[in-house]
Amino acid sequence: MEPMTTEDDDQKGYTWEAGYADGLNIREVLEEDEGGSIEKSIAKLVADARKKQRTLEKPTKIRLGIMRYVYVCIDCSRSMTSKVMPPSRFFVTAKIVSNFLDRFFEQNPIAQVGLILVKDKKAERFVSHTGNIRALKDSINSINEAICSGDFSLQNALQLALTNLKSLPGHVSREIIVIMASLSTVDPGNIFSTFEILRGHNIRCSVIGLSAELFVCKQLAKITNGRYDIVLDTDHMEMLLYQHTAPPPSTKAAECNAIRVAFPPHVSIKERSFCVCHPMSSPLSTTRGFLCEQCGARHCSLPAECRVCRLTLVAAPQLARAFRHLLPLPAFVPTPVSEGECMACERPLTEEGFACKSCAGLFCFDCDILLHESLHVCPNCL
Repeated sequence: MEPMTTEDDDQKGYTWEAGYADGLNIREVLEEDEGGSIEKSIAKLVADARKKQRTLEKPTKIRLGIMRYVYVCIDCSRSMTSKVMPPSRFFVTAKIVSNFLDRFFEQNPIAQVGLILVKDKKAERFVSHTGNIRALKDSINSINEAICSGDFSLQNALQLALTNLKSLPGHVSREIIVIMASLSTVDPGNIFSTFEILRGHNIRCSVIGLSAELFVCKQLAKITNGRYDIVLDTDHMEMLLYQHTAPPPSTKAAECNAIRVAFPPHVSIKERSFCVCHPMSSPLSTTRGFLCEQCGARHCSLPAECRVCRLTLVAAPQLARAFRHLLPLPAFVPTPVSEGECMACERPLTEEGFACKSCAGLFCFDCDILLHESLHVCPNCL
């Protein structure tokens, strides 16, 4: 005989559910609106996280891995075709990664980025390490959602990235960023042994999860000193990925060597020649390019590592922009204001402003973001 239940009991649910909800304050954090949606609550969480991130002080007087070699591993399993993030997880990911590359190379002009796609339990190196942002974005735009199929393999993705990163010199920062939507990983062996190998090579691994939290990803980030974040919505995913634009602190095991760097000028080339960063089957390059100062090999863009003599080729402004992370603009202090205007855009300030610690100048939230992410200097202090 089944026990009788009342309507009140059905509404209350189980006792353990009430305790779980009360302990996490779910009803307060995710408050439903009149239509029963929690989108406004999630948007508020993301906005609060952005403000909190703006007020955090960037570390100073520490070694940073400015010469970064990063592999972005994108999950292309069947889980990416889900419409949870409309129009699909894959479409949103491709768009955000493309925008991320603009921000990344703006703040890391001498960095190198590669792309790895993972589907059908296999990992494929889609783009090798390069500093050519146009080639990277064109490659991302060429990917179609129709390729998403099969299962995801985290171990195969990490091993492929490891194969290409472990041979790099010890003075560079080696990083892997995994964008993962699958709730499982189909691996050929013990994945935790791969984590230890990654840590032994000082490779920092971070994961951005589009689904629920996974223990294996949490352990990966913990062992390799990376980050593990779970996405709430599209804006939150963009914010989480942009957090990887700042160079990470360098490890104690990183080598400190003098690096030979050349600054080739952009010159007109009259001789018929091919660019070393393109296959021989490609058409001839344009009439302008960069010639390696040591071996004379032709390159179409900077920064680059000469494939003939392995000399690092950069432009002087790129190198100057890379070192601005060593002297970051201090975070502005949130200050309640009743009246006044922003010192940059002259927008009226009614509730809250952000004050510079040096000159006490007040700025709005949008100008605060612009100064810290693009200009890196207070205009009132100049």
